Formats: sequence, C-alpha cells, structure tokens
Amino acid sequence: MAKLDRLLNLTAALLETRVPMTAEEIRTRVPGYSADSDEAFHRAFERDKDDLRQMGIPLRLLPVEVEGTMTEGYRIPPEQYALRDA
Repeated sequence: MAKLDRLLNLTAALLETRVPMTAEEIRTRVPGYSADSDEAFHRAFERDKDDLRQMGIPLRLLPVEVEGTMTEGYRIPPEQYALRDA
C-alpha cells in the first residue's frame, strides 16, 4: 500500500473514533499496517505520526482504558482539525 493511502486511512480512522485507539488497534484496524512485522509496523507508525504532525494535524496521545488497564491511545479531535466557517 502506498504511504499516502496509509496516511489517509490513519487520519480517517483517528478522526472517526470516539475513543482513542491504541497502537495495536491501529495496526489491526487501519489498512496498510496489519501485514507488517512488529518492527516494521512500529517504524512505519512512528514515521506516519511525525508526518501527520508536520502537516499540522493535531494528533493527540490520550489515556484510554483497555480491558481494565489504563494505557495510551491516539485520536485526532475533529473540532481541532475541521476547517472553520469563513
């Protein structure tokens, strides 16, 4: 999958989710990551996060509870990303 497609898929998934997604959830749910080895996924995901932030996309790392344990997840708050009315 092309990098642009993966970035678009990641952006769409993180905009649509109401609950922050863990890295593992992103790996299994976002097209473009699931076929990668652990190491390849983490490298690609780190690069993609940097790219989104460089483009000005407000990628946030937030606390989330997964199976009774607190961890961190990612989300793009739509109110911080959407274009404002002119």
